[in-house]
Amino acid sequence: MTQGQTGGAMRRRLTGPGAAALKYDLITALLVTAAQGDPVQARLALRLSLLVTARYNWQSGTFAVGLREMASMWGVTERTAKRELSALRQLKWIDLHRPAARGRVAEYRIDLDRTLHSTMPYWEAVGPDYTARMSGTQGPDVAAPGNVIPLHRAEASQPLPEADDRPGAACWARVARQLSAENSSLYSAWFAPLRVQEQDRGILFLAAPSRFHASYVDTHLRSRLIAACSAADRTIRDVRIVVQ
Repeated sequence: MTQGQTGGAMRRRLTGPGAAALKYDLITALLVTAAQGDPVQARLALRLSLLVTARYNWQSGTFAVGLREMASMWGVTERTAKRELSALRQLKWIDLHRPAARGRVAEYRIDLDRTLHSTMPYWEAVGPDYTARMSGTQGPDVAAPGNVIPLHRAEASQPLPEADDRPGAACWARVARQLSAENSSLYSAWFAPLRVQEQDRGILFLAAPSRFHASYVDTHLRSRLIAACSAADRTIRDVRIVVQ
């Protein structure tokens, strides 16, 4: 899964109302990645979860850890800790908020969207309730704790797109009606924000509002989307999700 900049509307901080619930969901995402991810990703996820648990500052939205303390927490040398910190920054899971200075250690922020983007393939291992909660598609059949703050909330209802003269628009209007009828909450959260761009040589191009959104649809909802599009128009053999 590629790492891309998520849309501005998706950016959130681990501060403010509901932050405690979101923090625990983040730690869950990191730990399940530590358990199931590839060796490098798993190691970094475990180490970041320790930093979040031990040193996250609720008021500032940052965590401040010196290299020596970080090495001690992780049980490695300072040289290794520096290398691991660099790897976390290369993944863009964290970014430097304030560099170290005399008498003050460096402060870092967590890029929540990029981090969750990386952990998304492992959400289902935690359970369907967690996946629904994190994706914002929680329906009436899955009871959610009242203190959970989803990454984005589905609207109660979303207007259906109307057919026009653009290639693919009529097909997408039919598909949207079908998807909304099958699962209105899933449609509102993930399909409604998609906008048809064009239909060309059997491929329907849909624009998503962010890379995170595009990646989630492509990873988790692609087969459902292609089936619906093919049923609406037999000439469609593939669907491409691009970033708006």
